[in-house]
Amino acid sequence: MTNQRTPYHHGDLRTALLAEAVTMIADGGLESMTMRAISARLGVSRAAPYRHFPDKSALLVAVAAAGFERLTARLQSTDAGAPRSGMGRFQRMGEEYVRFALENPAHYRLMYGKEALTREEVPELRQAGEDLLALLVGVIRAHQRDGQIKRGDAEALAFVAWSGVHGLASLIIEGQIGPANDVDELIRQTTRTLLDGLRVRHRTGA
Repeated sequence: MTNQRTPYHHGDLRTALLAEAVTMIADGGLESMTMRAISARLGVSRAAPYRHFPDKSALLVAVAAAGFERLTARLQSTDAGAPRSGMGRFQRMGEEYVRFALENPAHYRLMYGKEALTREEVPELRQAGEDLLALLVGVIRAHQRDGQIKRGDAEALAFVAWSGVHGLASLIIEGQIGPANDVDELIRQTTRTLLDGLRVRHRTGA
């Protein structure tokens, strides 16, 4: 009988485990992803995954950390390509945040959803979350300096903005906003509304 197991080199199995875990969570939820099941799907021995991750929790932490890294890199790239004038930086980052969540629901659920890991208990994830928040705070401070966003605690304003885009992303992912809605337009409307709330109001003469 031919051995159907896929040969993995030492450096390849870890990447395969991360990718397969995302697929399993996306298809069947968090409970469907077990170390035994993922071994069977990849065609490796039951012991093989434990050479890279001591248990399921460690694998999930790695998946969530990869999600934070990808989201941060995506927002950094978006920010680098956005116009320096006006509020383009803020709006584009908000839109890309939601699109990342919709394109990577398994990652996003582990990062922020009901299946999210407790970041306070995992230093790696806590730092990743803080780095992502710092990126948004930096953009808000830049817009405050150029007079686009009203003065105030930049971190508090960042939480307001984050709440808006996170709320929209979560509603779509959990099926509370159906396919009949124009998702792209909802994303644009949400970010524009957030911008309007943070924008400096210039008084006009009576």
